[in-house]
Amino acid sequence: MITAANAYICVCTYRRPGPLAELLASLRAQDLGASGPPGDSGQSTGAAQLPQLIVVDNSPEGDAEAQVRGRYPSAHYIHEPRPGIAAARNAAVQAVPTDAEAVLFLDDDERAAPDWLRTMIDCANESGADTVSGPVITHFGEDPPAWLQSSGFIRRIDFPTGPWGLRAATNNVLVRAHWFTRLGFRFDEAFSFIGGEDSDLFGRMQAAGARSWWCAEAQVEEDLPAERLSPAWMRQRGIRAGHVRATKLIRRAQLEHPTPALRLRIAAEGVVRLGYGATRTAARRLKRAPVRYVDSVYHREGWGMLQAAAGRRYEEYGR
Repeated sequence: MITAANAYICVCTYRRPGPLAELLASLRAQDLGASGPPGDSGQSTGAAQLPQLIVVDNSPEGDAEAQVRGRYPSAHYIHEPRPGIAAARNAAVQAVPTDAEAVLFLDDDERAAPDWLRTMIDCANESGADTVSGPVITHFGEDPPAWLQSSGFIRRIDFPTGPWGLRAATNNVLVRAHWFTRLGFRFDEAFSFIGGEDSDLFGRMQAAGARSWWCAEAQVEEDLPAERLSPAWMRQRGIRAGHVRATKLIRRAQLEHPTPALRLRIAAEGVVRLGYGATRTAARRLKRAPVRYVDSVYHREGWGMLQAAAGRRYEEYGR
C-alpha cells in the first residue's frame, strides 16, 4: 500500500530559484490526511510530517543547495553536474530507496494543490494502476493573446478520473516504484538535450504492460514564461518533436547513430509528415479558418525529422 512515508517526490531543477521556492512551499503545505504517518493529521509543518522529497540540482555549481536545505531541510539534495534532463532524472530515480512504493515527478516551475499528494496516493491505491497522471493548469498571465487561446497548443486536461490510454509525462505523475527499483527502468540519456525522455520511458513501460490512470482531482499549476508566448517558440517546439521522434526510431533499433537505411526511413517519414501538415494547413486556409497548432505541427515535425536524417542536432536542454 502506498502512503506518504513510502512515496518519494522527485524534482529536477536548473537555475530557477523563484519558481523552485514556490514549489517547495506548496509541498510543505501538503495536507497528508490519512496518507500521512500514523497518528498524524497532516497539518504539521515539522520535518517528520513533510512529504518525502528528492531534489536533483543539474546546475554545474550546485546553485540550489542552500535554498533546498534552508526551505526543505528533510529533502534529499543531490548535485548532478552531468548536463541533461535525462541524466538528472536518473540521478533522482537512483536515490529512491528499494523499499519505496511510489515515485512522483513534478517540474521545478509548478505548484501543487494542498491535497495533491494525498489525492494521487488515494487514486493509485484505489485503481491499482502503474502510473497515475494529473492535470497541469497553465496560467498565461492577465491578458493572454487571442491567438494562443485558439491555437490548440494548450494540452487537453479535461479527462475524467479513470483508465487513460494516453502517455504519461513527468510534469505530474505517480509511478509504482518497482518499475525503477526491481524492473530497472531508466530514462534514456540519448534524450538528455532534446527532451522527450519521459515520453520514451512511459512508452516503453506501456509496451511492457504498464496500466495508466488519470486523476482529474490531483492538480498542479504552472505559469507560462513570457518568452514562450510566441508563435516562434511553438514552431521550434514542433521541430523538436520531429527530432524526438527520430531519436526514438534510432533507439528502438538499438543504435547510437542511424545507419544509412535508417536515415532514409526517418527522412521518408519526415516527408510524409511534412506533406500531411502542409495539406491540413492549406485546407484550413481554403476554408478561411485559423491554422491551429495541431494542423501545422505535422509540418514542423516532418521538418525536424528531415534535419535529424541529415545529421543535424537539436539541443533544447544544451549547455
